[in-house]
Amino acid sequence: MIRTFIALPLPDRVKQALEETILSLKRRIDARWVRPEAMHLTLKFLGDIQEDLVAPLGQGLDAICAGYPEMAFCLDALGAFPGHRRARIIWASLSGAVNELASLAAQVDRLCACYGIPPETRAFRPHITLGRLKTPTMIELETMIPGRNFTVDEARLYRSELLREGPRYTALHVSRLGN
Repeated sequence: MIRTFIALPLPDRVKQALEETILSLKRRIDARWVRPEAMHLTLKFLGDIQEDLVAPLGQGLDAICAGYPEMAFCLDALGAFPGHRRARIIWASLSGAVNELASLAAQVDRLCACYGIPPETRAFRPHITLGRLKTPTMIELETMIPGRNFTVDEARLYRSELLREGPRYTALHVSRLGN
């Protein structure tokens, strides 16, 4: 069994902008912060799957992604799950092709259900996780972050290995958007 998820990778300049945002937050919020190389835009967390599902999931992802063009986004604002009064996760929101992204996530969810992966029960909320707080904490966040326009032209099926120094993600399959 391997731990997996499907996500859109982020350009390095976007990761750099988010790293700068994290540096300003570190001064006043104690959290486990996401390293830039681990930043991504999750479409679906699959959990533990059999390794022999990678190939058929990859083929299905190829077919889905072919129906979507390259997507354009802009970093928007900071937020917290479940909310600012009892924050557990700090994230960055996006503007731009969020409706197309939600549609893509729904198709990915349906694909995964065909292979016995439970469908998502929560509404899709596009975000980039920046940090995780150890205990629910009331926090104040700036509402805006440095806007960075960027495009994404692929989705990836990743393996996630939880290590002491933080998670390591390895791309197992890459699907091009609009191919």
